Formats: sequence, C-alpha cells, structure tokens
Amino acid sequence: MSGKTVAQWVADQLAAWGVKYVFGVPGDTILPFLDAISRHQNLQFYSVIHESTAAFMASAQAKLTGNFGVCVATGGPGAANLLNGLLDAKKDQAPVLALTGQVESYNLSTDYKQYISENFLLGSAVGFSGLVTTPESCNDILIKAIRSTMVKGIPMHVAFTKEVWLEETEEPIRPPEPYLNTQPQSSPEVIGQAINLLNRAERPAILAGRGVSSNGPILLELAEKWQSGVTLTLPAKGIVPGDHPLVMGGLGEGGSEASTNMLSEADLLLIAGATWWPELYLPEKMEIIQIDVVPENIGGKIPVDFGVVGELAVLLPLLRDGIIQKEKPAWKERLRGFKETWINQLLPEIKAEGSPVPPGRLIKAVENVIKEDAIICLDVGNHTIWFNRIFSGSKQKILISGNWRSMGFGLPAALAAKLSSPEQQVIAIVGDGGFAQCLADFSTAVRYQLPISIILLNNGYLAMEKDRMQLQGMNYEVTSLTLPDFAGFAELCGGAGFKIESSHQLEDALKEALNQNTPTIIDIQTMAPVFPGLIDQAQKKNMI
Repeated sequence: MSGKTVAQWVADQLAAWGVKYVFGVPGDTILPFLDAISRHQNLQFYSVIHESTAAFMASAQAKLTGNFGVCVATGGPGAANLLNGLLDAKKDQAPVLALTGQVESYNLSTDYKQYISENFLLGSAVGFSGLVTTPESCNDILIKAIRSTMVKGIPMHVAFTKEVWLEETEEPIRPPEPYLNTQPQSSPEVIGQAINLLNRAERPAILAGRGVSSNGPILLELAEKWQSGVTLTLPAKGIVPGDHPLVMGGLGEGGSEASTNMLSEADLLLIAGATWWPELYLPEKMEIIQIDVVPENIGGKIPVDFGVVGELAVLLPLLRDGIIQKEKPAWKERLRGFKETWINQLLPEIKAEGSPVPPGRLIKAVENVIKEDAIICLDVGNHTIWFNRIFSGSKQKILISGNWRSMGFGLPAALAAKLSSPEQQVIAIVGDGGFAQCLADFSTAVRYQLPISIILLNNGYLAMEKDRMQLQGMNYEVTSLTLPDFAGFAELCGGAGFKIESSHQLEDALKEALNQNTPTIIDIQTMAPVFPGLIDQAQKKNMI
C-alpha cells in the first residue's frame, strides 16, 4: 500500500489541477480532509463563519479568474448552507467544485443525526452530484466532477462518507488535461455570413456582457470601425471606458436612457458575451446577431436572427477586420445626442449635496476616488441600480450575483478577489440589508488580514422593496431595518471603521478610508428616494 489516505489523495489531486485555495467551515465529517489540506504545501484552507460565504467565494473566484473554485462543508446543515452560493455559480455559469462530508456508509438512508441525501439536496444547484463510499470509486467520481465543471462551466458536487477519508488508496494522481479548455468554433463560412450582415447595417448597436472580459479594447476598435453605439450589462461596466463617445452606458431599470433610445432606433444589434435581456427596454422586433463561446447561450433569452460560436478573443478581431469602414454621420450624430442628453439629465443627481448623502452623488464620488483597475464587488439591492445608472467605468472589473441576484454576495466576493488579486484595490459596494446577512464574515477579512474596503450605503431600509411597496400604496414600514453601528463593528473586529453623514465629507473621507492597509467598513448615511428607473419600469408594466 502507498500509505496515502483518500483525504491526502483528494488534496493532491486538487493541487495537481491548479487549486490553491479551499473555502469552508470545519465539521466532523470533513476533518481528515481539512487536516490533509493544512499539511499540503500548495493548498491553503480559508475558514469562514458561514458556508454560504464559502460558496460565494468559490463562485466569485471562478467568475474572476475562469478557473474552478472549491468550497467544502460538513454534511447535513453544512451542505445545505452551500446552496445559495452554488445557485449563484450555476446561474452565472461559473465553474465550482463543492466537496461535502456525509455520515458513515452504514448510516446512509437511516434516521441518523444530520443525514440527508445530499445528492437530492444539492441537485438543483449542480450539474452532477456524486457520493464516494470506497477508495476504489474516489478517482472516477472526483475526476468526473472536476472535468465536468471545467467543460460545462457550472458547479459540481462530490460527497464523501465520514470513514472513507482515512482509508488508504493506491490511485495515481491524474494530471490536468489542457484540451478540456478547447472551445467550439463556428466555421469561416458562418463567420463570413455574420460579417456580411454587419456590413449591411446603417444604425448598428452592440450589447456587451461579462463574456467580453479582457477583450474590451478589441470590442471598442470594432465599434469605432463599425460606428456603432455600445451598451453594457452591469458585469461589463469597465470593459470599455464609459466616457468614450460611443459608449451609451448600462441597460434596463438601472441603465441609461441613451442606451434605450439607441436600441429603439438601431437596425441591427450585435450581442457579444451577454445573456441578460431586459425585454421592457428593447424594441419588440429588431435584427440580432449573437456571438458567444457557449452555444446554448445563443438565442437562450430570445430568438436571434444569426449566431456565431467561439471565443470572443478570436471572433471579435475577425469581425473587426471584416467590417468595411463606412461613414454613418447621421447615426453618429444621433448617438452623440443620446449621450449628451443623458449626461445632462444626470448632472443634478451627481452634483446634489446634503445630509444624508444623495445616492447619485455618492456613487459618482466613489468612481472619482477608486483606482482605474479596481475590482468592484457589488451586493444586490437598491445601491446596485444606482451604481448601474451613475457609474461610468474605466478599467475596473465588476463582480456581481448576476442572474441569481442574492443579497450577501458582496463581502464574500471581495474576500475571494483579494486572495486572487492581492495587488489590486478591492472594494465591495453593499447595502445595509445585504451586508447584514454576511456581517460576521467581516471578521474573516480581519483574521487573514485581507485589506478590502466595504462601502456601505446605509438608508435604513430594504430600499428596492420599499420602493415597490410605496409605488403601489402599500405599508412599506415592513422593509425598515434595525442595524448596528457598522463602523464600530469594524473596529471591534480589529479592522477600521469610518462614518460619513454629509456629502461634504465624501471625497476626503473616502480617500482616507480607501488608503487603510486593513479591512475597512465605510458606513455612509444615504437617502432612500424612489429610484427613477423603477418608476419608469412600473409604468411600462402598468403598475402605477
């Protein structure tokens, strides 16, 4: 026998496939595995307060790096707590491997404490759920899960019975398989047909999403040659400079009227790496070409007229080079007018003064003081749509719970981002309600000395729900919150805490807070006005 336990083998296997970090909460059915990680020279376990934080961290790491993230939990309640983060990863097509413990083999399917079929429990959140009960099955099941998450880009799960961790195995370590990263690619003929369609357009528009990633400069070159306006999904903010004359801003209830107006007049829309489709803000019928590396994403939200499959790093240069330069003066003038009108419309919001701080003024101040390559982790809430409305972006990267839209994502995402990119500025922009859901794990940032900055918009409400209830004449006091002194809490944990109550304090206080070399909470007292875009959305839905 080799003397290597299953726990040691799993640790070695993860390290062989490039894993560096494992996130989780200790529990009795995974203790041998955690011990194996602690003794491994190439792995580090980050112990968090709640398993949902671990799953969100794994999801955020996968979204940021493209490599699969790993979270671990004990059986029963621990596994159940992973659900929220795993569903976030599944909805946003992020590769994550979830490893859980399970009761001893002889207690499976009994009434033993904390037993539940984790395969059924997590089945809706993962693409595959396996159970290891013997050393002989470990290799096949774990490698199947790793390969599947890398190829399919969604979470996979493997559970291990409590006793199997300490059993010995002679299984060899299976090396990584680079060919798994090979992406499908449409033929030159299909790409040529797409180029012909692009060249017919007189009023072109582009909707770019997270899939464009680091290919923003090429996308902008394509837009300039095609003389197309560009609108962005929220995770794509920062992919191209927001102050470029062709960049119209975001889309949807938190987006810009410039984008909505552009799309209402465009005769062809190119969707690049985006899966979000706000139907209320788009014409009922327009010609659409969609390009994406995942074939099933094409036409997934609505039918499209033409689709091209492939890596955008390959497709975008081909489309750019194939476009015939043709001046479109009338369209360029319309785009200029759309953007100028929108900027003028926002001026009162971003210049407003007061105490508490107006939210538009707050978001613009944040944009003015952060670094141009910062990683911004957005929680879900009213602040998210204010961010989409106001934030222009330069070279920042945005992490968000895009399709699952779970509160409590911002802090875990920031923890993962700082581990993955320690030299970059990492901030989380959160609401008071969402941050309260993961508040305890601020201590995790302090424990591991991860100097993240939490910019907290504190308005005392679950403001999006307040707005919806207020617009419909409901009693919205049920959305009010009873909250702690967040700045004081930061200091109690060993971090730094700042409190901002007036717009006159904003820039100076933010600069000081963002320069701390320790985890920091910046508690900003802000207003909670009904969001303008929500009024427009309600009118479109005939709700008011």
